[in-house]
Amino acid sequence: MSKVRKLSPARIRKITGGKDPTRLVEEFMIRRGFDPEECIQQRTSDLAQWLVPLGEEEDLEITLEGLTRPPETTLYMGVNVLSVPLRDTQRVLYAALAVADTLIGAKLSLVNYDIVLSVTSYTGNMGVDDIDYFYELITRQKGSVLEAISEEAS
Repeated sequence: MSKVRKLSPARIRKITGGKDPTRLVEEFMIRRGFDPEECIQQRTSDLAQWLVPLGEEEDLEITLEGLTRPPETTLYMGVNVLSVPLRDTQRVLYAALAVADTLIGAKLSLVNYDIVLSVTSYTGNMGVDDIDYFYELITRQKGSVLEAISEEAS
């Protein structure tokens, strides 16, 4: 019988592939004409968050979560569509549910008192073009979502 040669643990390295998700988001922002350093709101070892200005009082939130676990890192992009009024809460929420079924690649959520249009995706095999696609999904649908909810609620 031949002897089985044991490899020392120091010789075995873990090789992680793919691109750095933080760098991808920063490349996307530069491509769109935004300064990542001006837009950064929070950065920790596990989280990075940017607020990208879309209008006067409107920001797109971009968050990367799980940066310490590359296979589980997720990208979140979201924008507030409208604040839910206390007076017609039931009608507005019903309208939002009806409109949510018509969305392409995005979802509507209730966060505190706001209805949020968002996209969430794992960053594995993601490129800058994918982030750009998510951005287009949100910005192109936001106006029609707001209009459809208002129309459905009345």
